[in-house]
Amino acid sequence: MDGFRSAVLLGAIVGIVAGGARAEAQGTAAASYGPGRIICHSATSCELGIGTPVSLKYRIDPSALPDADKSRLTKQCTPKGAPCVATVTGAETKDLVKATSIKFYN
Repeated sequence: MDGFRSAVLLGAIVGIVAGGARAEAQGTAAASYGPGRIICHSATSCELGIGTPVSLKYRIDPSALPDADKSRLTKQCTPKGAPCVATVTGAETKDLVKATSIKFYN
């Protein structure tokens, strides 16, 4: 009986560790942010403001976006340009969102 308890306990520990490793491997899931006005100050520095007046702000890292989207952000979505309205999909770290896709509404 003692061997059986040890086997059950070991199985439970392995299950808990495997479940924790699976959750750790998933990391942060992709989420959508927006729609909101997006303004880019450079190719690596963009900000998405949500609300009127802006009540939520997210720093966006556009480095993983396709070249066409990065080009549009840096050429059209500037503080002096026309407002760009978009929804950004990506993974959020503690201080910025690493964009994987973007949908423009204008």
